[in-house]
Amino acid sequence: GIFSRLVMEKGLDVFSDALDELRQRGLAHRVLIVGEGPAREWLENRLPDAVFTGFLGGEDLAKAVASMDVLFFPSVTETFGNVTLEAMACGLPVVAAAATGSESLVDDHVTGRLIRPGAVHQFAEAVRAYIQQPELRARHGAAGEARSLEFSWDRINQAVADTYLRLIRQGMAR
Repeated sequence: GIFSRLVMEKGLDVFSDALDELRQRGLAHRVLIVGEGPAREWLENRLPDAVFTGFLGGEDLAKAVASMDVLFFPSVTETFGNVTLEAMACGLPVVAAAATGSESLVDDHVTGRLIRPGAVHQFAEAVRAYIQQPELRARHGAAGEARSLEFSWDRINQAVADTYLRLIRQGMAR
């Protein structure tokens, strides 16, 4: 599944192309898409068998994410990767683009897979492995959940505050 604002820069073309490859290989899977945005109609036409929930928040979002087996998120535009962290906190392995936000969170071959941006076949292979190997999915999901606990809001906010303080000090030193 994926949860995101539905805009093309989130890698929706790569997402749908990789799912096409899985379907062509006869690999049974269901696609859950949580989110809203200007590319929704394009994606609905592209993936007519997918389940679209629209925008969800709070407990509804948590239930939807918890119902997924894998987060497949090929976006290259994330700065921190809240989507990735939320999925990890729900015990999902994450298949993501090796790009800024996800790279700082996903440990390749431990909590999920980091794939070269746009590499449709490699994304499909990574998702296939999780579909066909429940024990791998469970192991990487559990490792991701443990890793997510390191990112409490206190730690995140402290990192942001430390950055601001450093920038202020650098500005005052000039």
